[in-house]
Amino acid sequence: RSSRRGASAVGQGFETKADEHGIKTVIEYKERDGKTYKLTKRVKETVLTSWTNKNIQARKHLAKFGKPAKNDEAAERRLVTRSEEEIPVELSTRQTAPAFLRDEAEDKWHEESLTIVE
Repeated sequence: RSSRRGASAVGQGFETKADEHGIKTVIEYKERDGKTYKLTKRVKETVLTSWTNKNIQARKHLAKFGKPAKNDEAAERRLVTRSEEEIPVELSTRQTAPAFLRDEAEDKWHEESLTIVE
């Protein structure tokens, strides 16, 4: 016999495996106002893969060389300083025209100015 016999299912949840479309069902039981409710959610599971250059990974594990290799770690930590002040970095959301479009516009302007002169 289980010691959980008679324990409520409130707060417990169950998940099914994702199907061929990546959709899985999540079932939860919640208690509100003395009543137990069954919540069924359909969730689409997506897998994101990222690509990293192998050379970048190899450089992360390179052995130290030069002065850092000769000094002990405590001395190296004292040489590294971090800025205490906040440095705001604003990234532009506006996209500029690609270079080839700007070149085409400039070429068109030159051609039009030549036809006006002739």
